[in-house]
Amino acid sequence: MKSPKNKQTTDRIIELEGLVVAALPKLEYTVEIDYKGIKHSVTCHVSGKMKTRYIELEKGDKVLLRISLYDIDRGIIFRRLTSRNRFPSENVVVAPPVTA
Repeated sequence: MKSPKNKQTTDRIIELEGLVVAALPKLEYTVEIDYKGIKHSVTCHVSGKMKTRYIELEKGDKVLLRISLYDIDRGIIFRRLTSRNRFPSENVVVAPPVTA
């Protein structure tokens, strides 16, 4: 039988919204957060679900991340908030057919 989730482990994690500032090697990113008026830069890696679904991040994307209170300089990005145009062909202008 599984034991219920330990409340102590969930109390030690903060979920924040941040902005991707730079991309680093090995799917790591530098994210800038604003926590109660204090700006802080955090090095984050991408969660496993985002890796398996090939969700790409770019500079300027808004993301949700989790930070442990034990190490506030590292975190995990678990969701991208910036939406992308899934079908870029909708914005393409099609030229009229050429009649000869």
